[in-house]
Amino acid sequence: MKQRLDRSLFSLIIHQFIQYWYYYLGAIFCLFATHTIQSKLPFWASELAELVSTGDQIDVGKFFWLAIGIIIFRTGSRLLFFYPARVLQKELRVELLERLEKAHPSRYLNHSDGQVFQVLMMDMDQLRALIGFALLQVGNVIVALTVLLPKLASFNQNLLYALLPLLISFILFSLIVGNNHKIFREVQDTQGEVQNVLIESYAGKKTIKNFHSESAFINLFKQYSWKELMLFYRAGIGIGFSIPLIPLGFGASLLWGAYLVRMQDLGPSALILFSGFIFLLLEPMQFVSWIGIVFARSFSSWQRIKELVSDISTKTLEEESLEQRSFHWHQDHHFTLELWKKDISLKIEKGSWSILVAKTGHGKSYLLNQVANLLKANGEEISLVTQSPYLYNDTLEKNIFLGKEASENDRELAYQLLKVFGLDYLASSKEKLFDLEVGENGRLLSGGQAKRVCLIRSILSDANVLLWDDPFSSVDLILEKNIITELKNLELLKSKTIIMSGHRMSTV
Repeated sequence: MKQRLDRSLFSLIIHQFIQYWYYYLGAIFCLFATHTIQSKLPFWASELAELVSTGDQIDVGKFFWLAIGIIIFRTGSRLLFFYPARVLQKELRVELLERLEKAHPSRYLNHSDGQVFQVLMMDMDQLRALIGFALLQVGNVIVALTVLLPKLASFNQNLLYALLPLLISFILFSLIVGNNHKIFREVQDTQGEVQNVLIESYAGKKTIKNFHSESAFINLFKQYSWKELMLFYRAGIGIGFSIPLIPLGFGASLLWGAYLVRMQDLGPSALILFSGFIFLLLEPMQFVSWIGIVFARSFSSWQRIKELVSDISTKTLEEESLEQRSFHWHQDHHFTLELWKKDISLKIEKGSWSILVAKTGHGKSYLLNQVANLLKANGEEISLVTQSPYLYNDTLEKNIFLGKEASENDRELAYQLLKVFGLDYLASSKEKLFDLEVGENGRLLSGGQAKRVCLIRSILSDANVLLWDDPFSSVDLILEKNIITELKNLELLKSKTIIMSGHRMSTV
C-alpha cells in the first residue's frame, strides 16, 4: 500500500477522506443539522419583531432548544473533523521518523537540526490545521450556502442578488492569499534557521563554555530573527489588505439588501429576516480568510516535507561508494576499506574481539564508521557507540532498554552490568538506580558515566556486531581491566562480534 508521504497533497486529502469516511459523513450530517436549525432563526427573529410591536406573548422555549441543538451539532462536527486530522498528523510523523531511522545519515546532512525539527513539528501541525480546520470550514461554507440560500430564495429571490458583493470579495481574497505561498515558504525556512541558531547556541554554551562569546550568539540570533520578521511582515501585507475584503463584502451586501427591501416595500420585518441570513452567512464566511492562509501555508509545508522525504530516499555518493566496496566478511572475514585515499584490508573474525589501534587523530573513528556503514549496508544488525553517544532525557532504565519491554531477567542482567561498569554507586538501591534521571543528553552524569550507560545499552541490544569507539578512554586502568575481564566471561557476548578502537596499550 502506498504510504502517505509518497502521495501528492491532493491524493493525501482524498485518501484521508476515504479512510475515515464515516467520521466525515457524520461531520457533514452535523453541519447540515446545525445550519438547518439555524435557518429558522431569521424567520423567528422576524416574527419576534412583530410580536414585540403588537405586545403579544413570546415563546422563549423554542429559542432555548434551538441554542441547545446548535451547540450539540456544531460541537459534533468539530470533533468528527479534528480526530482524524490528529491521527493523520501522528501517522505522518511516525512514517517520517521511520524513514529517518532507516536512511543513511549522509542523506540528511544538508538539513540542519532546526529545519528537521520544523518539518516534524510545525509543518506537520500545518497539515493537521489544513485537514482538521480548513477543510471543515470549506464544508461549513458549502453546507451553509446549500441550506441558507434556498431558504432566502423561498422568501424573495431578488434578495439573492444582494449577495454578489460578498461573492466578489471572496474571489479577490482567494487570489491575493493564494499568491502568497512562496513568501510563506521563505518564512518557514527562516523559522527553521532561527530554531537551529537557538539549538547551536545552547549546545555551544554547554560544551565550549565560551561565556565571553554570549554576545556573538545573541547578535547572530538577532540577525536571523530580523530576517524572519521582515519576511513575516511581507507575507502579512497581502493578507492585511485582503482580510478586510470579507467584512466589506458583507457590508455592501447588507446595504444592497436594505435597498431592495425598501424598493419593494417589504417592510421592516423583511430587513430583519435578510439581516439574519447575512448574520448566519457571516459565521462560516469569516473563516474564509483563515482558510486561504492555511491552504497557502500547508502547500509550502508539504513542499518542505516532500523535499526532506526525497533527500532521505536518494542514495548519496558515500553509499554508492560503499556498495562498490568488496565485502567478503562471511567468506574470509575481510573488509576492504579506504583510508587516506588508499585501500586497506582488515581481517575481523566473527564471534571474536578485535581492536583498531592508532594514535589519536590517525583515523580510528573514520575506519570504525566505515565498518559500521558497510555492515549495515549488507544487512547486519549492528550497535555503534561513538565517542559522544546520546542519552535521552529520561530514567537510566528507559535509556538502557529504549522502549523494549524488559523482563525481570533483563533488568537483573542490566543491574549486574551497571556493577561491572562501576555505576551502581550512583544510587543506594537497584530500583533507585533504574529510576535515576539522566537529564538531556545525560548532562546529569559525567561524560564517562554516560558513555558506560550507552555501552550497557549496546550489550543488551539485539545486534550481532557491537562497534565501540574508544570505549574505555574515560576510566582508570584498574576499572578498565575489571570491565574487560567481566565482559569476556559474559555468556551473552560469547556469540557476538565486538570491534573497538583504542589508543592505550592497556586496552590492547
